[in-house]
Amino acid sequence: MNKNKNISAFYTIMLLPGLLLFLTAPLTAQNVIRKAEDHFDRFTNVAGGWCAGDATISLPLPDGKTIWLFGDSFIGRKSGKYSIISSGSRMINNAVILDDGTEMTTIHGGSGDSPSSFIPPAGADIFWPEHAVMENDILKVFGVRIKFVDNQTPGFNFEVGTTYKAAFTYPGFGHISTTKFTSVTDSTFRFGACVVKSGEYTYIFGVKDTTAGIFTYPLPYLARVNESIDEPWQFYAGSGNWSYNCSEAVPVGDRPMSESFYVYEKNGRFYLIMHEIWLKGELFILEADRITGPWNRRSSGGTENRFAVISPHAGNITYNLFAHPQFQDEGDILISFNVNTSNFISIYQDTRNYRARFYWLDVEAAAVTVIPDTIRLFDDPVGIIDLHNGRPESRLVYDPLNGCLKLRDISSPALLEISGIDGRIYMEREIRDDAEINCRHLRGRMMIVSLRGKWGAETRKFFFR
Repeated sequence: MNKNKNISAFYTIMLLPGLLLFLTAPLTAQNVIRKAEDHFDRFTNVAGGWCAGDATISLPLPDGKTIWLFGDSFIGRKSGKYSIISSGSRMINNAVILDDGTEMTTIHGGSGDSPSSFIPPAGADIFWPEHAVMENDILKVFGVRIKFVDNQTPGFNFEVGTTYKAAFTYPGFGHISTTKFTSVTDSTFRFGACVVKSGEYTYIFGVKDTTAGIFTYPLPYLARVNESIDEPWQFYAGSGNWSYNCSEAVPVGDRPMSESFYVYEKNGRFYLIMHEIWLKGELFILEADRITGPWNRRSSGGTENRFAVISPHAGNITYNLFAHPQFQDEGDILISFNVNTSNFISIYQDTRNYRARFYWLDVEAAAVTVIPDTIRLFDDPVGIIDLHNGRPESRLVYDPLNGCLKLRDISSPALLEISGIDGRIYMEREIRDDAEINCRHLRGRMMIVSLRGKWGAETRKFFFR
């Protein structure tokens, strides 16, 4: 008798029912991601007036504090936990929150009553922040230059340019300068999506748009420096080679990237965490042996995995994941992704329509999970307050043919206010009847128009052309 063979047969018989049960049981998500509600709540009451914004990029500072960098942000007064007083608020293009672990404090330009962007604009162009570094008590922020153009898509009427460096003193946050990176000789690159210190180098990830067929999408590129981002950059040139010549840079993968993502190193492995591009509510993680990847699609032999799916919510979109590994819980790292809305007005009623969501992520488990977790933006459905008293039409209509703003259904005195996205007020006027306001002198500008009366308030964003 073969003893080993009989023992094997015995265990096969004993394990067979459990194996069959496993194979026939429905697969469920493995909970690799869980809410970090405390971190979301910390941004609900920020000193200095920050109410809502996107980007949500962080940098741990040498003194133990954290800098949070935001893009377009609402600065002002609140009327409730998640609502803003429109007449007492301004939208600026970038802002900072200083987090000392107990208190969150808004940092911006201008004054409390008339706030302006933290990174000053360059003429009519503005900057949206990406990642940052701290070098010799100088905060250096990567900022993408943005030009406003009319794309016929409210909220998305902009054109993305190349990356600049905005330098500030620390502490104090005095603006020193905003300059181009001399190493980046190709203005179609956008570097600074993620900056990672690994070994003897600081690595700077970026993207460049690539067209294949009818699709245009950003591919990942990589540069590195020894000590300072102001020294000449080396660009990854393929096959383990690096070049000081920007024109020799090649992608570090064929996986289309979102505008911001994060590369995290753990146990000798590198993980790239990202939100799917084109505002698709899916979160992915890629894995590689080296920081250079290759960060490829699964179809090209890359190791990528979808670890979470965001449930659609009417009127909301999600984009641009970022990680904040200076915050950890039981080995999980903190991540966030941005939430925005197709209904600009709704932000005044519920700032959660324009605030990031925070989660704890088990990176290694996310890389191998079979069934993605499901994420809900709201625990309960959120209804947007009707600003028009049940009327489907707006009181504010812009006619681009004659450059006039039309005000209609004005049955009682109302106050019209037109301001720039930098907070500057261009017009303030009392309205007592239906009217046409000549706005031709404001052509080429993105403006916020607010109309307030006894019936309520209406706020809209227009590109005057």
